[in-house]
This record gives sequence, C-alpha cells and structure tokens, in this order.
Amino acid sequence: MSDAKINNAMTIDPTLPDMQLALQGLQNSLHAMQTEISRQTIALDQLQAGRRQLLEGQVARLLPDFSGATLDALVLACPGFVDDMVRASFSENRKILGLFTRPGAAAALTTLKIRLAFFLDTQKAEDLRNIDFQIANAAEEKLKLEKLRYETQAGIRMLEKYQASGQAVPAEVQVYIRQLAERARQIAAKQVGGPVDNTTTDYDNSNYTSYDNSIAFPWLYFSQDINHNVDYEPASNPHKHTKDVHQLLAPLQPVSQIESAAPANCVVDTSVTQDGTAPLSCLTDDRLGAYS
Repeated sequence: MSDAKINNAMTIDPTLPDMQLALQGLQNSLHAMQTEISRQTIALDQLQAGRRQLLEGQVARLLPDFSGATLDALVLACPGFVDDMVRASFSENRKILGLFTRPGAAAALTTLKIRLAFFLDTQKAEDLRNIDFQIANAAEEKLKLEKLRYETQAGIRMLEKYQASGQAVPAEVQVYIRQLAERARQIAAKQVGGPVDNTTTDYDNSNYTSYDNSIAFPWLYFSQDINHNVDYEPASNPHKHTKDVHQLLAPLQPVSQIESAAPANCVVDTSVTQDGTAPLSCLTDDRLGAYS
C-alpha cells in the first residue's frame, strides 16, 4: 500500500460521536502498531545477524590457521583462551615443514574456532556490548508494543460488541471511550493543522519524536497511558438471565407435576405423614426386575 493510501486511511473525522472516534482511533493505532512491530522484527533480525558476523569476523582474524604466528597473536589478544589444550591442538595440527596440512587439521581448526567464539562471547568486548545494548532496547520496545497491541485488540472487540448490542454502556466504559475520543480529536486537529486542545487530557507526544512525520505514526502510541483494564462487556444473550432463573426454579415444581413425570415402574408414595404433609418419596416397584 502506498504512503498516500495509508495516510488517507488513517485520517479521522473529529465530528464523529465518541464511540466511533474511539473505535477508529484504536483501529488506526492497531494498524500502526502492526506495521511498526513488523519493522522492528526485521531490525532485530538484522542486529542479530550483524552480531554473528562481528563475532565470526573476530574469530577469523584471530584464528586463521595453526601457525606459530597465530598462536603468538592469540596469546597477546586472548591470554585467557590459550590453555594447554589450545597449545596441544596447535602442536598436533601445525603444517608439516610449514607446507603440508596434516589430516584432520581442518576439523580441529573448526572446533577451536567454535571454542574461541564462545570465549569472545563471554568476554563481551566493547563492540559486542554496544550491539547487545541495541538488541536489548529493540526487543524491549517490541515487547511493549506487542502488549499494547493485545490490549488494543481487546478494546476494539469490547467496543464493537457494545456498538452491535445497543445495550447501555457502563460508566467506566464511558470514561474509557471519552478518553480515547478526546485523544483522537487531538490527533485529528494536529493532522489538519488546527488548534490542539490540551485542556482535556495529559496526552504525551514525546514518544513520537523518533519516528517520521507521516500520518500513520501519531497513532502508534495512541492509547499507551489509558487504562485498558475495563472488564465490562455486554451480555451475549439478553434472555440468558431469564432462562437461568427458570432452570433454578425447575426443582420447585408442584408435587403433582413431579408425579406425572415419574416413570411407570416408580410408584409415588402419596401417604400422609403424622404432621399432615405428603412425603416426596418414590417406592421402587421391582416386579419387573429393573433393579435386581
């Protein structure tokens, strides 16, 4: 989709009712977040690939072969790595007469390179620390956006249910809708260059400074500091409560209805007790052997 189409799709009419403004704002925000999360996923992959290349480059530079010069350079660069096993490996795989490669030397060099890569990774040189810092920051930002995306999706589902049901909206949900609508109007006013009303909300635009000026990005953190923990949802079936009440009252049917529903081989004891009440007991008629 071109930038023009994205921008047109993410503009908003500030004169819409609060419910529609809140929903459209959340939908714009969800679209911006999904786009940004995809971008961050690619950026993270690139950072991880760059880290691997950096480590592989250091290993290739420090351990090109089993020559004496390489061993001397390793001792200076990584004294903690060169132990008796490393020295023995150099001694066993050094070229014969400095010309002929010994059998198995290539596999031994690969094994030693893996050990060196692990050693360098644990030492965390400054260049590795820098790229690890970038990776950690990108991963944390992506995690925050994924959490906000989940909350935004839940908010959209809830508001769409209220919109479809036509039921009364609880007070807490009305506050949630009003906050979103006010914020959407602020963004709409800023997009068209009109005056922005800062008296109704403490909306913070500081998170937008690291992004470009396209219309999509102001929606990225649209609902970041609005409480999404609104648990109210409209009832899925308005008649469900009435049905449940009837089910609860079913065991309280008159005795005559219970007797009429009794099986043919169950004789209801209709004798009167000493206190004048009729016991609800069933005398088992086992003449047909149903219980024996």
